[in-house]
Amino acid sequence: MRKIFFAVLMIFAFTCSTLFAQLSKFELKIDTKNSEFTHLKPFKLSSKADAPTYFYLAAIINPMLVIEDKKVFFGLTKEISFGKFPYGRIAFEYSYIFRSYNTSHLRLSYNFDFVFDGGDFVVFIATPGAGYFTDTKNEGWFLHASVGAIMATSDHFGISPYLRYRHTFIKDKLKSDINDISLGVSFMFYY
Repeated sequence: MRKIFFAVLMIFAFTCSTLFAQLSKFELKIDTKNSEFTHLKPFKLSSKADAPTYFYLAAIINPMLVIEDKKVFFGLTKEISFGKFPYGRIAFEYSYIFRSYNTSHLRLSYNFDFVFDGGDFVVFIATPGAGYFTDTKNEGWFLHASVGAIMATSDHFGISPYLRYRHTFIKDKLKSDINDISLGVSFMFYY
């Protein structure tokens, strides 16, 4: 199991390190007349074929609070995801928990983004999701929900701050479920 964990971790690190070489392929399409994300608003899409493909990458390592066995732990998390609006996105997340046992959490999830009208350079987003969890000793599944915003910073990408709550159901009934809250910022690339 440790070999699988380290293989996934190496793939994640390699993917993150080569991302910035690909930036020239991304383009954020903004209606310059109205200064809006016209293609992000579901009611403005003429067809699902016009929908953009998008890519999330945590801009920084985001802080999180983990509640497990009636104890609170601090952790850091990083997520990478890929999707096509309005179909949703697949995400991989690695979290490091500051404690003496089960320090690494790995998650694979499906997320569905609901985008709401905002202002000139911002739209609001609500995202429910579900997925698989492992810390190499325990496994289970989780549900989460997040709220945030997408702010255009240029024609190529945006910044997306968010707040997320997640509940993880552990398969082993002798172990407690896990709750976590994270506050983060992600880069959002379009192409």
